[in-house]
Amino acid sequence: MSIARILLITLLISSGIVALTLFNLESDPGDNEAEEESVKTLSKPKIEAPPAAKPSAPHDAGMPGDESLDEAQIEREQIAEALSHLSSQKEEERIEAVEQLGAYPSPDTEATLSQLLATDSNPEVRNAAALSLGSLDVPSDATLASLLTALDDQSEDVRFSALSTLEDFMLGQDEDSSTYKRIRSGLSAKADSSSLSEDLKDSIKEVLKDPGLPAAEPDN
Repeated sequence: MSIARILLITLLISSGIVALTLFNLESDPGDNEAEEESVKTLSKPKIEAPPAAKPSAPHDAGMPGDESLDEAQIEREQIAEALSHLSSQKEEERIEAVEQLGAYPSPDTEATLSQLLATDSNPEVRNAAALSLGSLDVPSDATLASLLTALDDQSEDVRFSALSTLEDFMLGQDEDSSTYKRIRSGLSAKADSSSLSEDLKDSIKEVLKDPGLPAAEPDN
């Protein structure tokens, strides 16, 4: 090979090396860094943020029994208000208080109404007490005694209200129950009493009639 050809090959190789060096110098070093960051980002595991916790409801919101507690509180307040009005000087307020007690039947209100029926000096209050006692499901023996005694009350309204309440109790009881038998026995005794008016005794006898029996045929 001639010296000229060797020199030419050497020159070409040198030119290629110089061109490659210039190309590397002109390239942006930031591109390599971006590529490296991209590779690092892709290689990192993806961490997801935990879902936001749902706000919990207040501890006492919607708790079972809240409504019943509110009703019990209202009942106590109503009874206390009624009891406070029993000593009022206004007849209307006292009667309303008695009727309000009847709306909340309980052993305590029953005892109060029974006492008012037996001892209150106002016939309107006694009459309201006789009617309000009818809200009870099963009256006590003391209440039955007060109602039977009220059949001798000086006020006709009280007498007939007491009989009406006793009749309601009988209708609400089984005929074999002790309450039914006690009422029937007491009314039977009153029907033969000479202290009662004939109108009241006739009404008592109507209450005592067995509804299962046919009505008596009039005499021809």
